[in-house]
Amino acid sequence: MAVSEFIAAGRRERRVLIRVSRAAWRLRSAEREREWALGSARLEGVSIRKLASAAGLSASRVHQLLAGVDLDRLGVVLGQLREVGWPAPEDPDAGGDPELDGRDLIAERLDDEAEWLRQAAGWLSQLEAGGYPPVVNLRPSDDWPETANVAVNLERVVAVLERIASDVQELARARRVADLRTAGALSDRRAERRRRLAEPDLDFRTFCRAKRMSASSARQLERAWDAWRAELYRRGEITDHPAYADNPYRGR
Repeated sequence: MAVSEFIAAGRRERRVLIRVSRAAWRLRSAEREREWALGSARLEGVSIRKLASAAGLSASRVHQLLAGVDLDRLGVVLGQLREVGWPAPEDPDAGGDPELDGRDLIAERLDDEAEWLRQAAGWLSQLEAGGYPPVVNLRPSDDWPETANVAVNLERVVAVLERIASDVQELARARRVADLRTAGALSDRRAERRRRLAEPDLDFRTFCRAKRMSASSARQLERAWDAWRAELYRRGEITDHPAYADNPYRGR
């Protein structure tokens, strides 16, 4: 092996080891975050069974983690983590998907877009690995337990990246707080969530084509309409349950 190759191999090994060390640090930090979250939730009276379900752990494992939790010590550790950039836990009273709300500062909007870029990069990495495709929810987390999960493919990633580029350009033009409305979030949080994920509103004809549903007779039209309304409800585009909605093709 040539000297230059030996040096290059050594440098690569150091980079790989740094990556492993960084991943190990993040794992330890996440474990501390989990202990703190479990302990604080237990103090609020949440049952062990519910905590185990939310954390994806067994009840016995949650018992083990809670046995030695010192929230005061963990609070100090988490404060140190915040100083080095570890994200702060969300406020459970603040509602979900805070990035969907309006922002008064361009920097905050840009920070939101940076998070979406990281998410898109994660999708690309998962798609490149060749396993199961990533899955995203078209509804904001406030809608839980209602969900509208769809698989992410390269076409969606490209559309999301184009959406981010367009929004960043709008933000670049917004020089005053009053100008932020040109790049503001939609008033409907569900619609804004779909926009962020480059998911267009679903019209009847598009739905029929996508599902290859025939609409050549009144009966088929009735079924197609009911299926379309059910999908709109699942995605959060309508709030009226389809079972109680009128079907213009029913009874023809």
